[in-house]
Amino acid sequence: MRINAVLTDDLIKEIDAVAREQKKSRSKFIREASERYLAEYKREKEEEMRLKKFANAARIQDKLRKKGKAWDGVAEIRKWREKVG
Repeated sequence: MRINAVLTDDLIKEIDAVAREQKKSRSKFIREASERYLAEYKREKEEEMRLKKFANAARIQDKLRKKGKAWDGVAEIRKWREKVG
């Protein structure tokens, strides 16, 4: 598919210089740059979602901790070990 894009003269000169240095066409250079940009964008969005899920899980744990008050996790584990063992 073809597109038209408006770029500044300075940007085109810089793209052409690097593309020439890498022995690539302008189109290939722009295509690869776009692909890299999109991959980085997706990685950042995934990281953002991961951090949001982590924060939500921490909020849930905080609510449960407040609801459970002074619950002793170690004592609870020992109690279950004694039942099984």
